[in-house]
Amino acid sequence: MADVTHAFISYAHQDTIIANEIERQLGNLAARGKGKSFLKCFLDTKSIPAGQRYEPIIKTALEQTDWLIVVFTGDQSVYCGFEIGIYSILKPNDDVPHDEKPVICLHDVDKAKLPAVLDGYNTTAVSQIVPFSSADPIPSGEDVKLWWDSAVAKFLREFCNSKQLYTANDCSDPSEYTVDIAKAARQIAHSFEVARQEDEVSETPVQAGFEITIYPPFQGEQARIPESSVLVGSSRAFDILGLNLPLSLDASMAPQITWGKLRQALAPPGRANIPWMDKLEINIARAASLKATEPDDVTFRGSRDGRIYRAILTRHKLYKNDKRRFYVLLVETFDRRFVGDRQTSLLLIALTLASRWRFTFFERWNETLRQFDANRSDKEFQDACRQLEYNMDWMEHEGVELGADDMDAMVEAFGFENKARVQRFYSDWSEAKQKLQGQLPQTFEVLTADKRAQVRSAIIEFLTAIKQQNAEFVKLCVDKYREKIHAHD
Repeated sequence: MADVTHAFISYAHQDTIIANEIERQLGNLAARGKGKSFLKCFLDTKSIPAGQRYEPIIKTALEQTDWLIVVFTGDQSVYCGFEIGIYSILKPNDDVPHDEKPVICLHDVDKAKLPAVLDGYNTTAVSQIVPFSSADPIPSGEDVKLWWDSAVAKFLREFCNSKQLYTANDCSDPSEYTVDIAKAARQIAHSFEVARQEDEVSETPVQAGFEITIYPPFQGEQARIPESSVLVGSSRAFDILGLNLPLSLDASMAPQITWGKLRQALAPPGRANIPWMDKLEINIARAASLKATEPDDVTFRGSRDGRIYRAILTRHKLYKNDKRRFYVLLVETFDRRFVGDRQTSLLLIALTLASRWRFTFFERWNETLRQFDANRSDKEFQDACRQLEYNMDWMEHEGVELGADDMDAMVEAFGFENKARVQRFYSDWSEAKQKLQGQLPQTFEVLTADKRAQVRSAIIEFLTAIKQQNAEFVKLCVDKYREKIHAHD
């Protein structure tokens, strides 16, 4: 056993791909030399049985370890410091400089970012010397020399020579040894690249928004946001607010401005208040006091695009030093409410929605029926079915936005003498919709002639029933709206 080379591979679990590749390549080299039985690699995920305590097993493995190989890609293993510490005690080698001890750190980050526990030990920066190609698994020509000269290959040669695990003397042709070392170095470097595929390359906000950092401490529901508080936003948010990006802005920095300067920039001539900022400030103060925020119902018009937006407070972070950070989205919206008496508004909303159904489906009744006619192709028929569903959802959601989903409010608007009639409209609609949805084809379903006839029958039945209901509802809306208007004359 004295001739066996023991390697202990220390790694964070997200770097398992790298650890496994190092074990695989060391095994391949051993197989070309003394044989795989002369190499023992310890990886905690493979070498520690489930349910066993880690520390005793790790300590035992380190007692017989010849090489401690540390993998670092930015996240340190939980046990890394423990393993290096135990290994240094067990094998002090006081007469050997740190950088000559059999501790190696393979890393792909700047050396300055390595954990302090690795200070003084040998470190090897891993990089892709030549672009990897899966179509060319064995390096050749100039590539062999480049990989042979790499830092990873130097480590592999030292590792293999330490107990004569694999040397050039094991090959009939010395070039075979060179190629094997170069190939192993390339595969290990490639494993670092594979393991980092999930690393974030860049972040680009897809929604307009900003964050406000408030410091010194900000407390109390009546507190105001200090004018010096920094607002950092996306370029889209600055554009919506009509703000020019600072000319001195570094390319890596997000646009920023103070809360006080933002107020100055947006304040209309002769008017001190900026309603949406005032409302946002109120909600930020309530959030800082751990109280529920008020509805984000104050809108503003974009300075450049003229569209309507709401500033929605989405998140609040509190730090140990009492600094607070608030996250805000600028969401485009439309003010769908009707200003005025609530009951009159609901009658007008009901008339609007009923008229939309009439204009969409019933005013050109024969044209609507032709969308589902027998002479239409299967694709045209399915497109018509899908569009019917789109229109139904669109108008139903519009009703929710306008408040028409509140049946009690609608009953109050139409008068209690029409309560049963209004309730019937809701129940009839719900039943008819559920019945139709059970018959409509799936989006990518291949329709048979029988199924298509069945679907067409269900659609015609639904539209006919809703057409009759709609005509009655439109008349009721017109009569009640006229009555309400005359009552205010």
